[in-house]
Amino acid sequence: MSFLFHRKTKKVLNYVWMVVAVLVILGMVLFFAPGLTALLFGIN
Repeated sequence: MSFLFHRKTKKVLNYVWMVVAVLVILGMVLFFAPGLTALLFGIN
């Protein structure tokens, strides 16, 4: 498991976590604000 603490791996993990966080936030926004998606994408 020592590769997890390699400098380059740490950078990659940071990017992965950022992407995951953005996806989760977007998912929550879309899930809890259905009216917002209608405004953004012109549904209904």
